[in-house]
Amino acid sequence: DDGPSHNNTPKILDILKEKNVTATFFVIGYDDSKSEIIKRMVDEGHTIGLHGMTHEYSKFYTSVDATMENFYKIEELVSQTTDGYTSKIIRFPGGSSNTVSKKYCKGVMTAAAKRATEEGYIYYDWNVDSMDAGGAKTSEEIFENVSRAIRPNRSNVVLMHDAGDKTNTVLALEKIIDYCI
Repeated sequence: DDGPSHNNTPKILDILKEKNVTATFFVIGYDDSKSEIIKRMVDEGHTIGLHGMTHEYSKFYTSVDATMENFYKIEELVSQTTDGYTSKIIRFPGGSSNTVSKKYCKGVMTAAAKRATEEGYIYYDWNVDSMDAGGAKTSEEIFENVSRAIRPNRSNVVLMHDAGDKTNTVLALEKIIDYCI
């Protein structure tokens, strides 16, 4: 979530390529300087999910229309960047069961999830939180959080971030992949 970033996303892509693993990147709005990173994701077989043009709850969750407009805009940006790659995979900032959204518009999550589904979007949450966006202060803590929560015989959806300040995520990634394999 929350990328692409110039400093972490290419390193993550390098690790994934080395390990022959693909991932889903839920991207937020980006400028032209990050277009090559988005193209590389697609070229290397990764899935791009839509996280919105902004991650600011106060802008994202003011109404169902504002929420959906965030997805439409990032969908269009990704398509333009990649000469037509389309994605209907979304992740709501904070997850689909977040409670912070009601601070900006009561009932917006329920209505937005319903509308997104009606419009053909598929939204994903996670069942394994690396805590790299809160709580985990070291790469070892990130690894421990993931390795403790991974379960065999189920789809494990791991929440990790490639934003510019998430260097500990990069440092933990190879060990996490090795553990999961």
